Amino acid sequence: MPEQIDVLHVDDDPSVLDLTEAYLERELEDVAVTAVTEPSAALDELDGGRFDCIVSDYDMPEMDGLEFFERVCEIDCSAPFMLYTGKGSEEIASQALNAGVTGYFQKGGPEQLRRLANRVHQAVDEHRTKELADRYSTVIEALGYPVYVVDETGTFEFVNEPFAELTGYDVEEIVGSKPGLIKGDDAVSESEDRLGTILSSSSPDIQRFRVDIEPKEGEPIPCRDHMAALPYEGECFDGSVGILRDVSDEVERREELETKTRALDEAPVGITVSDPDRPDNPMVYVNDRFVDMTGYGREESIGVNCRFLQGPDTDEESVSELRRAVEAEESTSVELLNYRKDGSEFWNRVSIAPIRDGDGRTTEWVGFQEDITAFKEREEALRRQNERLDSFAGIVSHDLRNPLNVAQGRVDLAQMDADDDDEHLDAAADALDRIESIVEHTLTLAREGETVGDTEPVSIAGVMANSWETVDTGNAELAVETDRDVSADPDRLRNLFENLLRNAAEHAGPDVTVRVGDLDDGFYVADDGPGIPESVADDLFEAGQTDTEGNTGFGLAIVHEIAMAHGWTVAATESAAGGARFEFRGVEREHPPMAES
Repeated sequence: MPEQIDVLHVDDDPSVLDLTEAYLERELEDVAVTAVTEPSAALDELDGGRFDCIVSDYDMPEMDGLEFFERVCEIDCSAPFMLYTGKGSEEIASQALNAGVTGYFQKGGPEQLRRLANRVHQAVDEHRTKELADRYSTVIEALGYPVYVVDETGTFEFVNEPFAELTGYDVEEIVGSKPGLIKGDDAVSESEDRLGTILSSSSPDIQRFRVDIEPKEGEPIPCRDHMAALPYEGECFDGSVGILRDVSDEVERREELETKTRALDEAPVGITVSDPDRPDNPMVYVNDRFVDMTGYGREESIGVNCRFLQGPDTDEESVSELRRAVEAEESTSVELLNYRKDGSEFWNRVSIAPIRDGDGRTTEWVGFQEDITAFKEREEALRRQNERLDSFAGIVSHDLRNPLNVAQGRVDLAQMDADDDDEHLDAAADALDRIESIVEHTLTLAREGETVGDTEPVSIAGVMANSWETVDTGNAELAVETDRDVSADPDRLRNLFENLLRNAAEHAGPDVTVRVGDLDDGFYVADDGPGIPESVADDLFEAGQTDTEGNTGFGLAIVHEIAMAHGWTVAATESAAGGARFEFRGVEREHPPMAES
């Protein structure tokens, strides 16, 4: 049904009002006429309601038609205004049109009345169309979407400012050009095919599709085009209209999501996601590594709780820890003995963490499953090896040292009873002393080298000074050029320094100068002796490597083991004076060093 047209007609002649109303009602399908004889009454009507069109006489007692028009504009100047008067003249018509009235008609017979009715209908239709267009334009501009209109020849007829901003061209550059200005050939063909689909009687009126816009400068911009045909009747196609949406962020998020999904699928550890909002918190995602590790396919794993991997020898205490963390909505990590689909056992390091939404509510649980079977086997082998090492150390310490002490005591008694020096007894005593030194260093490697006690802030200068006092260094000199504190086991660090000092004294002679200083990430110990012999340079830290007669070759091996036990690295190089320099790096410092050397 057509929308009703409300007309306000003012004329000081009631008969004209009645006749005009009759013609308007006959010529217009749905019209309601409000007739008044005085302009002031008409203004009151305008204050109380809205009219689609106003028809006014010109020559009236209170004010003329143009004065009435001015008063109407003070209230609402948007509705069409028709001046319908019997006092016609070119001067009045000119004044009326210059003032902005919609139409000017001289009163007359039926033909003039029919013309008036037709003009009222036309003016109202144009006004309503303009209002609707303005309303939609306001909405479109408020949304800020790029809008375009392409005519039937495929030429841009209209683009708005957001469209120009998107493409980097001025509006004047785009209007009158072809879409190829901002699209590649494939994109142009795609748009033409989509438009053809719209024009097909059996297809949707709107097509939504991806298109890359090629701006004046820069990389192509991914957009989504919402295209429709302009309204037309019959075979006369008038063109198309479209709205573009920049979906760069959407594409970027999708690519990021795809990257993260691939990362999850291809991760070297098993990854699961479970849904706590569903009964029994079942898994809703498992990655490829989980399938490979457990032997269970996705269809067997999704929808069930991950406890199905547990078996008769799974530690209940670890399972309870997992259950406690889930109930408390906290992260945790445990080691579990799990079972594959074929029944074989494997050790699984399971780490779980809650995934929370913006309100802090746990929406999913993510689990990381790492097969640590090989690690556990190495750990068990190391435990057995350490047990054997402890047993060996016990044998060396007790069962070997006792007869060694007896032999040393007997040789000492024999030397005291001998009248003169006995070269055989002296050689035997030297051999027994060497055996004792080997035993002592072997025990150090076995019991003290590979492990350290609790670490604490330790002064390098202080520990080195204590070590200097306990080692026979002859006339050697010590130069300490650091005030750094490091995190270390003080007993093991002193053992490290003592072995370095003995090494310097034995290889560089009694007049050696030992220097201790800072590195960026550690410290060094250097001397001014003859340096490191090429014969032992490659295997310097191997046990038993020495070029000095009577030396066991264990000293630097012990230094290496103590450094490694602290998590440090040690390297041997040449000092500035041409001697040996040992650099320790990866050392955790407690405060900044005094100076860099």
